[in-house]
Amino acid sequence: MTRLVPGMGNTGKLIAAQTLIRAIYRLLDGRKVRVLVDSWYMRRVFIESMLARGFDVIGQVRIDTWLCDEPPKRQKGQRGRPRKYGRKYTPKRIAHLKRTVVTLPLYGKEQEVRYRSKVLMARFLKGRLVRVVWCELKSEAGHWKKAHLLLSTCQVPIDHRFSF
Repeated sequence: MTRLVPGMGNTGKLIAAQTLIRAIYRLLDGRKVRVLVDSWYMRRVFIESMLARGFDVIGQVRIDTWLCDEPPKRQKGQRGRPRKYGRKYTPKRIAHLKRTVVTLPLYGKEQEVRYRSKVLMARFLKGRLVRVVWCELKSEAGHWKKAHLLLSTCQVPIDHRFSF
């Protein structure tokens, strides 16, 4: 496997990751696969490559990622081009989502996690519907750390007992 990635040319991390996936793809034999990746790999070209193979992708994206609702249905007789995206999700709209607090075994100890979740359209994926989760961990001092945005192409409802 050491000679999978070309030694010459423009070979970055995304090409190396796609090459490794292509090399082990046959070993997976059509099984349902979820690829958990670092935030650096959460780019459209990588995600679309995994989706083309039938894999689901889970990873962290930038907190300011452009997310929106589905566009409203076109009314009969409505003029103009149909909308591609719905209303953008802003911090104010995110704050109105239902917040769930659970205790999970993370990093070798029990930790409190606070999250909000919704199925939305991701603009960087050309409007693909994805499950997004804004999550925060509670620090040992008792305050909530800054929020992280997780994105999953698998739209399964979030259940804290369900393990990816």
